Amino acid sequence: MTERSQADLAPASAPRLSDLRAILVFAMNLLGDSICRLPAIAAAKRTYPDARVMVVVDPRYREVFDGQPFVGEVWPLDRAGSRVAQAAAWLRLIAQARRARPNLVLDLYGSKRTALFSRLIGARWRAGLHERGRSGWYNLRPTQPLRLEGHIIEQINAAVAAGGVPAEFRYVPIAITEADRTVAREAPARAGLAEAERLVLLNPSARVAAKRWPAERFGELARALESQVKVGCGVITAPGEEGLTQAAVAAANGAAVALPKLTIKELAAALASARVVVTGDTGVLHLATAMGTPSVVLAGPTDPHLVTYRGVRQVALFHRDACVDWRGEAQCTTYNECTKRHCIDAITVEEVAEAVRALLQ
Repeated sequence: MTERSQADLAPASAPRLSDLRAILVFAMNLLGDSICRLPAIAAAKRTYPDARVMVVVDPRYREVFDGQPFVGEVWPLDRAGSRVAQAAAWLRLIAQARRARPNLVLDLYGSKRTALFSRLIGARWRAGLHERGRSGWYNLRPTQPLRLEGHIIEQINAAVAAGGVPAEFRYVPIAITEADRTVAREAPARAGLAEAERLVLLNPSARVAAKRWPAERFGELARALESQVKVGCGVITAPGEEGLTQAAVAAANGAAVALPKLTIKELAAALASARVVVTGDTGVLHLATAMGTPSVVLAGPTDPHLVTYRGVRQVALFHRDACVDWRGEAQCTTYNECTKRHCIDAITVEEVAEAVRALLQ
């Protein structure tokens, strides 16, 4: 290793306000995690107001970043296709970043690849999510090891603190337009929902099966709410999850309708106008929280402390004791691979309905 590269990898002090001209952020995350990166990015712009902020994102979720006043440029990185196509996309990104000449890289994606590329880009300061095999490429490091526990926003904030960015634990709303609000306002009526003013949104979709409450129970919930309180229930349709929406609506037997497919910004506007949303630990939960919508969180295998936020009214339903091993100890550490579903299935329609009624008061 040359003397120059050794110095480049050595710990550095946080950049001074006068030194920052451009900040590059890696944030190619899924919907919920992308939303949880916004507070840190906003804080970076607030800390270095004259810096140009460029954010590398997953093209599917660029709407999370489009229109945000603290984001100067959104750079979609398409990682689909063959290995050759992916390599070409990364090489184009490196070339684009080198032309932009960022002083500071904030790696909020936290893969080994982004950690390495943060150095290849040539930025003087580099901070990110420190884990084994990655932290060696950053030269701005926290004074204490990052805690990979607690709410994801707190974890991200701890990472950017090394770059001299004091971020708050809060959500940042999605930037929506009047056109988005109009589509959202008309969507329930287009679906045939009469009680749009007391709208309860139901989200049966979840990427991880262990976090997915049975779709039929959403239908049973809609029937229970129809008989107990005067609300209109609309079922959100996620891309590729039309079957779950259809199952929920069929089980509702007329007590719920399927909302038309909405863009992320249109869905954000719909959530902002809803009285309550019922959802598992998904991107929709974080989107609803960002828009200030009260929610019933079907936590399933997720510790509610990791996903709930004190700034919004929320009721989290959590049955960790429903899943135990032969010693009688809870074991929910590998829920991405869980096939038992004990904890999510233990949540009853009755307790969800009670939680919705409490939030409607």
